[in-house]
Amino acid sequence: MKHATLLTAILAAFAATAHATAAAIDDLSLEDLVKTDVTSVSRKTQSLADVAAAAFVISSEDIRRSGAQALPDVLRMAPGIEVAQIDSGRYAVSARGFNGRFANKLLVLVDGRSIYSPLFSGVVWELDPVPLEDIERIEIIRGAGAVMWGANAVNGVINIITRHSRNQAGGAVSVGAGTRGAGNVYARIGRADESGSSWKLSAQGRHKEPSQQYANRQDSDDRLSNAVVDFRFDRDLSSGRDLSIWANASFSTLDDLWMTYPKFQTVNIPGFDPAWVFAGMEPMRPSQKAESQSLVGRYRWLGDSGIESSVQLSANRSGFEVSNVIKEERLTFDIDYQSRYSFAAHDLLWGFSHRSSSDDITVPGTAYDYLTVQPTAYTQRNSGIFLHDDWTLLPDTLKLGLGVRWDHASRNGSYVSPNATLLWTPSRSDSLWLKYAQAPRTMARAEQDVSVFSGVSVSNAGGLSIPTFIFAQAGSQAGLRAERTQGVEVGYRKQFAPNLSGDISLYRYHYSDLRGGALTSINGCSRLLPGYVAGACPVALQNTAAYYATSQVSNSLTGWSNGAEITVDWLATPNWRLQLSYSWSRLDMNEYGNAFLQNSARLLEKSTPRHHGSLRSQWNIDNKQQLDLWLRTSAGFERLDAPYTTTVRVPGYATLDLRYAYRVDKNLEVALIGRNLVGARRFEYVSDYLATVSTAMQPSLMLTSRWTF
Repeated sequence: MKHATLLTAILAAFAATAHATAAAIDDLSLEDLVKTDVTSVSRKTQSLADVAAAAFVISSEDIRRSGAQALPDVLRMAPGIEVAQIDSGRYAVSARGFNGRFANKLLVLVDGRSIYSPLFSGVVWELDPVPLEDIERIEIIRGAGAVMWGANAVNGVINIITRHSRNQAGGAVSVGAGTRGAGNVYARIGRADESGSSWKLSAQGRHKEPSQQYANRQDSDDRLSNAVVDFRFDRDLSSGRDLSIWANASFSTLDDLWMTYPKFQTVNIPGFDPAWVFAGMEPMRPSQKAESQSLVGRYRWLGDSGIESSVQLSANRSGFEVSNVIKEERLTFDIDYQSRYSFAAHDLLWGFSHRSSSDDITVPGTAYDYLTVQPTAYTQRNSGIFLHDDWTLLPDTLKLGLGVRWDHASRNGSYVSPNATLLWTPSRSDSLWLKYAQAPRTMARAEQDVSVFSGVSVSNAGGLSIPTFIFAQAGSQAGLRAERTQGVEVGYRKQFAPNLSGDISLYRYHYSDLRGGALTSINGCSRLLPGYVAGACPVALQNTAAYYATSQVSNSLTGWSNGAEITVDWLATPNWRLQLSYSWSRLDMNEYGNAFLQNSARLLEKSTPRHHGSLRSQWNIDNKQQLDLWLRTSAGFERLDAPYTTTVRVPGYATLDLRYAYRVDKNLEVALIGRNLVGARRFEYVSDYLATVSTAMQPSLMLTSRWTF
């Protein structure tokens, strides 16, 4: 409460002085902001007030004034999006729960192209997909979006839309330096000519020195360095035709600290040979390297019959390596086609997509006891076709949306995903919408083909610590089915006044065939222990006083997800804007007679924070100065800590970010940014699949300058 009281006092001070002469926020009224165009809901340009979905748009101005240096931190302002920072570069990001290092129910796009990794069906967030300065807006659609975007658009879709190159003519340089060795640099050059051609070339680099371990305040091993180069070319070909080409290359190195290797010591037991007994876990310090190179082309045209069409082709080469653990090389090709035709009261959209992704994975000999991959090379293919119709039942008042998609995945077979929406707009300032949707989440390569050490449970016997090492085996030979979800949402948007708007959405989704698991075997690794089977344990554990247990992933969990999300946008004065977002969510899993499944279900319920909140204040003090405050809150939750299979409570928090900017002239701006300025020293995440060390979130300062020419 004391943080809320402090913020209230600060905001009251703003209100008292906000009538001084100052530039208007973005030179827009909130009525204009509500009419912001979005394209990710129905693959066509719509006003935000006219979409039948829980949608939120983060503008380029929002990104700049947030002070964030990494994309996941920007996403914290959206309701329903759960962001937890793991260390200097790694994040866990999800929509409406199910968060984790390898969260797999959120589809992330860059200009309509998926950037999820088929290895684990998630996003490598430490590999910057595009410089923040190059983003025009981020469209966030919560809820199932499979009809338009295909598999893995289960709980939401994030579409990062980059700026058209004609809007980036000229040059820009931005430099920042901060505490704990944080630094970044961005540079851009571009040109537009009268023939309709334009291009831009930009580059960004970021660096962060190691953060502190939460447990002991010692430096962790999470030094981050990454770089991204981005090129875009646009050409207006007239007659409703245009061509865009993107080329992107990014590279990242990030160290880590794993508590992975068991340490044993010799103990002499009378009447027996000397025994190796467990003495704890030794640290492993792997270095992670990730890289990606992409080439994307999009052509749009308007046919003589009035059909609007577009085709987008992309090729991506990526590499991912964790030293002495795993190395992956991947080549991915995508094609996406869509057409749109309007007649009478119907607005039809149809299209198809295909993705082919081939990998080659190497596991060093030293890692065979801890990780195996079979087969080491595989090609995943996903194809789909869709049809959607927006049918106007009553002009400007009532619209019905119906859509269906058929997909085929190389391992999960075929499945159909329907959706239906109803949008009622009784006035220009009111929108009420209802949505039903289904979506699949296809199997990830890691779930079917990768076996990995997942944890250790320690018990005491006769004064000795006896560990049980648990290894998660690859999925069954029969294959894993796609996870499925279906549910309903209802939402209401209201333009209360030209300077005040808000919306609320409620949802209830049912999940089936969720990934779970059960113990399949347990064996003693020494003749001193019951259940000893010669050769049943890995080489590293043979003849040790330990147990070796295996588990296997299966489609065994079912449950319900319920939630509510609220946003309020208030332009209190022409130069002071407040934006509030809040979300509440709850996961209710089924009851199980199997103790292992029951424990997994209860842990899944507890791993989702019930509450998230964000309150942002943007104040233009005058035409040279800006002051931005951002209060962020999250409820606590529980996770199973790896490698020790114990439940750890991640406490809730409330913290404050600040940004003060001074515009020296129309081309030069300097800013002081403070993050995590209030609240206790905290950690936001506990490792789930990998035994990484929790790192502390601490106050930080950064000084930046931005020059345009």
